[in-house]
Amino acid sequence: MNLHAQFPFFSKLIRVIRNYFPLRLWILLVFYLLINNGFFWLFNALAFSQRYVIVLEYIWILPLLCLRKKWALILFSLAYTGIYIIDLLYWIKQFYHYDNLIEFIGLLRFLPEAPRLYWLYIAILLLYLVVSQFIIIKYIARFASPKMVLPLAGLYLIFNVFFFDYRGVNLSSRYVTTGWWGSYYETIQNLKFNREFFWRGTLKPEFYDWPNGGVLQKQINMQQPPKKILFILNESWGIFIPDGKKINPSVYAPLLDLPNVQFIAQGQNPAEHSTIMGEIRELCDLKAKSPNFVLGPYKKFEQCVPLRLQKQGYQVQAFHASYAKMYDRKDWYPHMGLQNARFFPQFSNIQQCHSYPGACDYNIVHDISIANREAKDKSFIYWLTLNTHHPYSERDMLGQNRFDCKQALFEGREEACRNLNLQHQFFQIVADEIKANGFKETDIIVVGDHSPPIMLDKYKDSFERDSVPFIHIRVQ
Repeated sequence: MNLHAQFPFFSKLIRVIRNYFPLRLWILLVFYLLINNGFFWLFNALAFSQRYVIVLEYIWILPLLCLRKKWALILFSLAYTGIYIIDLLYWIKQFYHYDNLIEFIGLLRFLPEAPRLYWLYIAILLLYLVVSQFIIIKYIARFASPKMVLPLAGLYLIFNVFFFDYRGVNLSSRYVTTGWWGSYYETIQNLKFNREFFWRGTLKPEFYDWPNGGVLQKQINMQQPPKKILFILNESWGIFIPDGKKINPSVYAPLLDLPNVQFIAQGQNPAEHSTIMGEIRELCDLKAKSPNFVLGPYKKFEQCVPLRLQKQGYQVQAFHASYAKMYDRKDWYPHMGLQNARFFPQFSNIQQCHSYPGACDYNIVHDISIANREAKDKSFIYWLTLNTHHPYSERDMLGQNRFDCKQALFEGREEACRNLNLQHQFFQIVADEIKANGFKETDIIVVGDHSPPIMLDKYKDSFERDSVPFIHIRVQ
């Protein structure tokens, strides 16, 4: 029996497929998609992150590769680089939140001070951009031909009409894209997903009143403030969710186990992302649309606590174990009343810790204690901590950890567990300094700056996202 004679339609269909959609085209598609998506698939498996399984923008530029002309390959390389960068920028948002491209570019200025682990990530991502393009242009392009341009357009039209997956456009979870395949163009256009992604950034911060109020001004009476105040903005101190009623109090328990400490208050307060946003929230009851504080305007800084206390005769000092140029603090700190600020390496012990470049908090606590004792009259000391910064390095842990990260509670939450251990250690070093009579007759207020970032844990929901804890004690 002649099947071709019996089924002429299918016979013609097979010939059309062979002529216009040859095996070389399918080989090209498979290997090309493996190259520009497989790297992210691997990262997603290792970091338990999310991204479109296939990003459609990479397919849109494939006809340039098929033309096989020098100018077309140059355009392909430029387009591929641009798409890869946007791919990375969106993927990074689930680990480190930023609002727009201008803000992200501003953060790049501080890369020299970033942890070495971040540099390793950056090197891997840049290396893959180069290697993937080399493989595509050198080897995969051999399967391409100009005759494939129209078949590719036809395939995409069929796909777009019958199979397009729109889930990633409307759904987000911790700033990730969701769906088997999707377009970042569609995602960016959808204002429900992200109202101000890249192109509508503001250069100046445009300071606004923080609607919820910072903890500091809620805990001290600015009309009759305590004689001595130590205010600590605690890097990445968050509210642990699983078994939180047991875990959270045990983190700061060292402060409450002292006989000469009076408990005043404890609770939580709304907070947004980033440390410097936490600084103006707590010191000034302000928020901003941009982290470019160095640009001003500083009119609203007149309401900041350090300036107001200076007018009441307080000696104001500030301590931070990182560098003065980090986030340009040396430039905008004085405008809020922090003229007497000490940064790395202006400490008696400049041993560097590992979580983030700078001195160790367990060393500079002694400098802060001395400054507090030597203040002859009214004193306000602001301490921005450092060593509990992501990636929560085990090398910064001094002794026996409070929490066993191998227990079932922390399965899939190893980063979160390290954060808790470093936080408990921080409260222990403050408690030890209190025992050494370092903060006599001082009100100590500790507040988290933002929820702890989680990158590699299987479960990303260990901490409340938009709220931070605080505690207020008085040392007798």
